[in-house]
Amino acid sequence: MRTLLIPFLLLPLTLAMSHASAAETPAMPLLAISAQQANALGVASERLSHAGNGLASGLPAEVRIPNEQLRVVAAPLPGMVVAIDVATGQTVKQGQTLARLASPSLLAAERDFLQAAQSAHLAAQAARRDEQLFSEGIIAEARVQTTRANHEQAALALAARRAELQLAGVSDGALTALAQQRRLPSEMLISAPIAGIVLEQSVQPGQRVDAAAPLFRIGKLTPLWLEIETPAALASTLREGAAVSVPAVGARGKVINIGRQISAGSQTVTVRARLDAGGDPLSPGQRVAADIDVPVRSDGFRVPQSALVRIGGDAFVFVAEGAGYRPLAIKIVGQAGDQVILQSARLTPQTRIAIKGVAALKSIWGSAAESASAAAGKAGEAK
Repeated sequence: MRTLLIPFLLLPLTLAMSHASAAETPAMPLLAISAQQANALGVASERLSHAGNGLASGLPAEVRIPNEQLRVVAAPLPGMVVAIDVATGQTVKQGQTLARLASPSLLAAERDFLQAAQSAHLAAQAARRDEQLFSEGIIAEARVQTTRANHEQAALALAARRAELQLAGVSDGALTALAQQRRLPSEMLISAPIAGIVLEQSVQPGQRVDAAAPLFRIGKLTPLWLEIETPAALASTLREGAAVSVPAVGARGKVINIGRQISAGSQTVTVRARLDAGGDPLSPGQRVAADIDVPVRSDGFRVPQSALVRIGGDAFVFVAEGAGYRPLAIKIVGQAGDQVILQSARLTPQTRIAIKGVAALKSIWGSAAESASAAAGKAGEAK
């Protein structure tokens, strides 16, 4: 029956604490308990141990591909998609053919290239001939200067046509073959700019596309990013380089960026981490639970979850003092499995706290608070 009354007995204490945070609460009264009573209630205590690093665990996170590892493959010229050689989710190598595009504009560019190549060749021959004639004193210097200028202009025009085809995705080998064989292929090969995974296919065979229209999106999946939704209070304690892990798959990495903007709805900050090992089982867009190592001050201590008493938004432990236990407000700064990292200026490595029988101590504390509240009420009535 007494257990059922505990929530009601704690009501005055809860109301009193609504006017002051746990950090501002003065020292609580000692709960006098003899050793025999403690044994009967199953109360046991142990000495505190320093926390070292804490751990903020179970934080929601999303797997992302780093921006520098993403590429959008676009159509270099307007045309029609003749064939697609890959599919979404497929692994591709750098330079691998993704699709073939038929384009009248390619034919025009190739024709201009061949004409520029022929003009450059004739200009080079003329320049060599006039240089020989000038060295023999047969022609004037003005003529050889004109021939040199024509050769330079023809070479520049050829370089411009070559660059135009290279931008269209034509390789140097294909350009050499074009110049030698004088053949005008009407299809261009669309190649992968990097090795990675085909994340998105934006077109289908037979579809007409404009120049610069996106065809594929390719991403390199090593390493990956984690974008972790971190409570603002916790994010303010983090530093770049803090260790990060995804326990479900054994992935490990470190914090590389801590956001400055707080989400209005969730009051969280995006903390970005790079996964350097163990991230192969993860996929872009996947939601996971992440852990972050949290720096703890020298007065941080590690205690089991069972040692805590929570009232409203505040947390307490019971400190062993002489003939009893005294409730002490503490600040929780992290978690490591079933262990909690806490801080309080009133704790030292010599402090002993209750780790078992905490529910019984909480009940006694509630009864004491109820008695104190009743006594205060009678005193007020007497006045």
